[in-house]
Amino acid sequence: MWEGITDYQMTIEAHEVLGDDSADSELHYAFKRPERARLDVITGNNSGATVLLEPGNRVEAYKRGFALFRKHGDVYDKDLTSLRGNSIRNPIFGDVIDCFNAHKSDLRQSVGPVVDGEATDEVALPYANVTCPDDPAADRGVITLDVLDIARDTGLIVMRKRYIGTEVVERWEISDYKVNEGLTEDQLT
Repeated sequence: MWEGITDYQMTIEAHEVLGDDSADSELHYAFKRPERARLDVITGNNSGATVLLEPGNRVEAYKRGFALFRKHGDVYDKDLTSLRGNSIRNPIFGDVIDCFNAHKSDLRQSVGPVVDGEATDEVALPYANVTCPDDPAADRGVITLDVLDIARDTGLIVMRKRYIGTEVVERWEISDYKVNEGLTEDQLT
């Protein structure tokens, strides 16, 4: 499924927990192969911010309305990531699927929950000796389970949950997909 996708846009309702802190945000995300992305923070911490992925794991960020004042940095720069250290690379679902496929023998599959009226299949990756390339530093060695809920009708990921033990420390509800609509470079700036 993801191999045939050249571009996509989606909305992410994100909830993250780190220690005693938590953060909720609504994000609009757009991605175009091979490696261009735009993340707009609609609500939550850094509301009004736009982050752009540039080639070579570089990012550019600015506040809408103040586009003249731009910050440049590495994709994992603490000022350009979420509470748990998620970067603009984390919603590149082709990379997530590649990581899950690299650990196929460890995957657990089951019937998933109904998400926004859609039946899903759930694919869970236990994190015993597993690290995916784009995992934030805060997650390495502490995440115990990564779960994807995939809509049966479309094959699209509609929810992602990451756990430490039995606690969900990250939850993304994903909606409003637009797939292979010819996203242009201008839409990513």
